[in-house]
Amino acid sequence: MSTVCITAPKRQSWGKRLLHFPLTKIVIATFLAVASAVLTFKLAKAIAAKEMRIIWPEIISAIVVLLSYWAYVRLVEKRPVTELSRLNALSEIVVGLLIGTLMVEAEIGALYALGHYELTGINNWTMKLVQPLAVMVFVGVIEEVIGRGIIFRITEEALGSLPAILISALLFGLAHIPGKDAGVMAIGNTVAAGAFFAAAYMLTRRLWLCIAIHAAWNYTLGSIFSIAVSGQASSGLLNGRLTGPEWITGGAYGLEASVLTLVALVIVGGYFFWLAHKRGHFVAPIWRRVSLSVA
Repeated sequence: MSTVCITAPKRQSWGKRLLHFPLTKIVIATFLAVASAVLTFKLAKAIAAKEMRIIWPEIISAIVVLLSYWAYVRLVEKRPVTELSRLNALSEIVVGLLIGTLMVEAEIGALYALGHYELTGINNWTMKLVQPLAVMVFVGVIEEVIGRGIIFRITEEALGSLPAILISALLFGLAHIPGKDAGVMAIGNTVAAGAFFAAAYMLTRRLWLCIAIHAAWNYTLGSIFSIAVSGQASSGLLNGRLTGPEWITGGAYGLEASVLTLVALVIVGGYFFWLAHKRGHFVAPIWRRVSLSVA
């Protein structure tokens, strides 16, 4: 009679378990992204020629953030960085830029039709309008890498899609509370935006679409229509005047505190969620996975 020996799976050391604990991963990855951005930006500002300082520090910092995230995933998580895959990257960036731009234009069009927006002038196109584009590319990259690539993705792996959407959206909203003139509507819309960007990530399982939408939204809002972005006053190509109640114009915070923004986020984000669900991109919540494994 032969004897079959069953070897119990090898138990990981406490150090490895700690390193791969979801919250630890989020903290480490976020620290690397922020530290790499700050150090690169300061170094680029110090060594770049004066005429190059208005664009290149932001662009280089954005690239380094992506590289630091790639290195973290490869070295710590030890897997292919599929969320930065070159597959369909260009098309997703182009589509994202169009979506972000069209969402702002649709809201401005609605405000104009309702008599709450008036175009008062057009400024000359200068390099001063290019620099904000570099800034918004950087903002789009670092906020989406941290918000969706790190917080949402790691939370989703641990708890499932729905809890990850809720947690990452709330954190995204809380991160914008220090913004100037951020009221209840502004923060509520920002929470909705967090869920919206999570939907864009879930749709493709890559970061390119949400990065492009984020950058295009901010740039079109501030540098094309001269509307405050998250409470920060902007001067762009077109001069316009918003009039009417704050719930529809957003007041001093800008259009991101308008009910029109909430409507746009719900409609487009809802469509993204529907497509993501149709493609089977939702991850079951942890309690359902546990019950299935027990059964």
